[in-house]
Amino acid sequence: MEPAINTTTTAVNQETNLAQLFRNRSATYGDAPRWRQKRGGTWLTATWRENQAMVNSVIAGLDALGVARGDVIGITSNTRWEWMIADWAILGLGGVTVSIYPSNMPATMAFILNDSNTSYVFIENKAQYDKLVSIRDQIPQVRKLIMFDDADQVSGDEWVISFEALRKLGTRTPAEADAFAAERAAAIQPDDRATLVYTSGTTGRPKGVVLTHEILMAQIAGNRLALDTVRPGMVDLLFLPLAHVFGREEHLAGFDRGLNTSIAGSFDTLAEDLREVKPDLFFSVPRVYEKAYAAIQARIAAGSAAQRRIFRWAEGIAAQVSHLREARKPLPAGLRLRLRIADRLVFAKIRAALGGNLKVAVTAAAPLDLNILEFFNGAGVLLLEGWGMTETSGGFTLNRAGNYRFGTVGLAYDGHEIRIASDGEILVRGPCVFKGYHNNPEANAESFTEDGWFHTGDIGTLDEQGFLRIVDRKKDLIITAAGKNIAPQSVENMLKKAPYVSQVAVYGDRKPYLVALVTLDPEQVKAWAEGAGVSYDTIAEVIANPQFRAQFDQGFQAANHELASYETVKYYDLLPEDFTTENDLLTPTLKIRRRAIHHRYHEQFEALYHPTPAFG
Repeated sequence: MEPAINTTTTAVNQETNLAQLFRNRSATYGDAPRWRQKRGGTWLTATWRENQAMVNSVIAGLDALGVARGDVIGITSNTRWEWMIADWAILGLGGVTVSIYPSNMPATMAFILNDSNTSYVFIENKAQYDKLVSIRDQIPQVRKLIMFDDADQVSGDEWVISFEALRKLGTRTPAEADAFAAERAAAIQPDDRATLVYTSGTTGRPKGVVLTHEILMAQIAGNRLALDTVRPGMVDLLFLPLAHVFGREEHLAGFDRGLNTSIAGSFDTLAEDLREVKPDLFFSVPRVYEKAYAAIQARIAAGSAAQRRIFRWAEGIAAQVSHLREARKPLPAGLRLRLRIADRLVFAKIRAALGGNLKVAVTAAAPLDLNILEFFNGAGVLLLEGWGMTETSGGFTLNRAGNYRFGTVGLAYDGHEIRIASDGEILVRGPCVFKGYHNNPEANAESFTEDGWFHTGDIGTLDEQGFLRIVDRKKDLIITAAGKNIAPQSVENMLKKAPYVSQVAVYGDRKPYLVALVTLDPEQVKAWAEGAGVSYDTIAEVIANPQFRAQFDQGFQAANHELASYETVKYYDLLPEDFTTENDLLTPTLKIRRRAIHHRYHEQFEALYHPTPAFG
C-alpha cells in the first residue's frame, strides 16, 4: 500500500539543495516506513519522521563537536542505516561528505583524508579504527572518530566518540534541533560542495571528484524522469556500497521517490534477502544476474533429462517474447499460450527466487550478456541497463521501461548530451557532470575539451535514435601484434557464457593472440561433482580432474568459437581461486581489476605463450 502523502508540504520547485529535499520528503511521507535493516535476526525500522529526528540529532551533535559549514567529514563503513543518517546530517549541516571504501588500505585512506582535509570520520567498527590508528601520525587534522560499533572496545581513547554519544551531545530539544536543521538547510547554496568521491586510483593516485548540491539535484531529477514507473511506497533492496556513486545514487533517488528501503545484510546473503524482502525495485550490478543465471544453469544441469528439455524450451520462449516486447509488438496468441505454460513450469519459480514482486531492475557498472537480459525479460523481470560514472554523479544514460534496446545502455537523461569523438571516445556534458577534480589542475586540464565536453575514457557508439552502446574502456583496449583492436570486455562476456565459468581475464596487448585466465563458479562445480560422483575439498582438485577438464574445454571452446577469429583465446588456464573484493581483484561493484590481475598473474599469462599439454 502506498503511504498517504501530504502534498501541501511538497515543494520540489523550491528545492535548491539536498537538505531542503530531505526535509520536504520527510514531511511528505511522515509516518510511512523509510528503511529497515536486520540486526541479530531482528528487523530495525524507522519511519520518515523518525529518520528525520535521528538526522536532526546528529546535526546537533556535530554542531556541538564544533563542525562548521564547509567542513569535510568522512564515512568509512559498509552499507547500513547509520551511513545514510550520517550522510544526511553532514549534508544538512552544510558540510562535505567524503565517502571512503572500508576495504581501502591505510595508505590510501591517509591520502584521501589529507587530500580532502577531512576533520572528522564516521567509522564502522574496530577494524576501521585499527587502520586509522596505524596512520594516526599521518592524519593530524582528523580531530575525532565517530564509531557506529565497538566504541566500548576503545573507550580509553579520547580520539573516539560513539555514534549514540554523538546523538546525545547536543543540548537542543528535538524542536530546537529541527529548527536549527531548517536554518542550516536554508543557508546552503546550490554551488556549495556536497561530497567528494575518490576514484579507485588503479592508474595512479586517487582523484577526488567534486559534486555540488546543484549537480546531485540534477542527478536526482534525471533519475526521476528516466524511472517514471517508480511510485512512493515501493520497496527497494539496497546492497550496493554507499561509498560508490551508484549506491549513493540509489540512496538519494530512493529518498526522492519515497521508497521503503530494505538494507541487505551483505552480498553473501543477497539471495536470501531477495526472497524475504520481496522488492519491487532493485539496483544492482551485472555480476548479481550472472551469478543468478549460473545458479539456474547449475540446477538444471544437475536435474533430469526431462527438466533440461523443458528449461531449454522455456529459454527459447523467453527469447521470442523478449524480442517482441523490445520491439513493442503484441505477442501472437500461440506464443501467449506457450508463455503461460513456460511461466507455470519455469519462470514463476525464477521470479519467486527474486522475491516475486520484482518487475523492473536497474543494472549498471559493466555490460550484461544479451542472453541473460533476454532470458530475465522473457521470464517477467525487465533488466534496464544504464551507464554513468563518478564524474557524472551516477547515471547519465538509462533504458526506459517503455523504450529500451538490449545491448545498449539507453538514452541520455533529459537535458544531457553525448558526442562520439573521432577515436570513438564518449564525450558528455550536462548538469549531472562534475566541474573538476579536487586539488588536481593537471587532471582537470586533460579531462575537458575547450568547449566543456568531458572525456569519459569509454569507447562507444551512438545509434540514430540516441541509444548508447559501450564498447570498452579506452585504456583497456588490446591492440595485437597484427594491429587488431580488441575490446576485452566483449570477449570476456562471451566466454563467461561457457558452463562452470565465474570470471575471465584476457591478455594479449602487443601479442600475437589472446590468452586468458579463468575462474570457476563453485555452485556449478559442486553440481558437476555430485553428478559425476566425485568428492573434493578444493577447486584445485576439480581442476586437476581429467574428466572435468575435458568437459569444461568442450563448453569453453563452444563459446570461444562464437568470437571473431582474431578475438578467440588460443590458450587458457584455470585458477584455483576466484577474483573477489577481498583479494582486491574485483572492484566494489564487482568488475574485474584488470591491471591488478595482470600484475598478480603476469607469469601465468606469459607462460600461456609457451604452452604445454597442461594448458587449455
